[in-house]
Amino acid sequence: MSSAAFQYWLQAGPNVFSSASSKGLYYSGGSGNALTLIGWLFRILNLTPEVRRLCAAQTLNEQREIWRKSLKAVLHSKLLTWAILSNEKWLWKALGVPPAQRALIEADHVKQDAPEFDTRTGERRPAGLGNAVYEYVLNTFEPMVNSTLLSSSNHYYLLALLGHYTPASHPTYLSPKSHVRLSKSSAFNGLRIHTDEISEVIARMRPATLTIVVVMDSMDWFPPQGNQAVKQIRSLNRALKVRGRVMLRSAGLEPWYVKVFTECGFSCRRVAVRVPGACIDR
Repeated sequence: MSSAAFQYWLQAGPNVFSSASSKGLYYSGGSGNALTLIGWLFRILNLTPEVRRLCAAQTLNEQREIWRKSLKAVLHSKLLTWAILSNEKWLWKALGVPPAQRALIEADHVKQDAPEFDTRTGERRPAGLGNAVYEYVLNTFEPMVNSTLLSSSNHYYLLALLGHYTPASHPTYLSPKSHVRLSKSSAFNGLRIHTDEISEVIARMRPATLTIVVVMDSMDWFPPQGNQAVKQIRSLNRALKVRGRVMLRSAGLEPWYVKVFTECGFSCRRVAVRVPGACIDR
């Protein structure tokens, strides 16, 4: 984001994302279109009350039962598979899954040699790209439903489903205690906002400046045949202090660029992985 764009959204953002006709940031842009489409699907299937019950469940057993008996069927919907999971344009424009990241998901699916039928339900899985993404979504969402309670301890999915937080389920920074702390004039003295590519920002830093860097899944976007990953990883190595850490996540089980980290002097360790039954989103 450029400085001009940042200034624009700093001024226009409250009106755009807080107006009476808006449901907030999560329902804006391409991702907002995807969430809106899923909301329509819930209404068409008369599952909106079930979504509200899921978000209000007070025990994991209650939440699991609602998911198993009604909402899980949405993942088997031909409309969802056709409109989103098998549609490359929707995956990129609405869900932010670029071709390079999609290739990681597909490659893992091929390596796992997944059967055509879901052994847990006996139902036929979507074919092709939809099959790979279907497995990815199921392996992400189902363990979350089985392991974390949306109504009190998983505000990320609660927000996506309801469009708002609740007094019992919200980020820590929205608590009354955090509000008092963040309202102090010195609260953000250590914060620096950069409006440039991460590689350019890191390259301008003095060596051994950082202790921890969080890059999320941005490296999934790099093509393996390019030099973007090498350039960024070398810059990270230069900017980090000795024993500094880079924390990242990936849509892939074994992303190709982890080897590049090793070649650039890092010691790599995986702390969680998205496999059937493992909950990593909480």
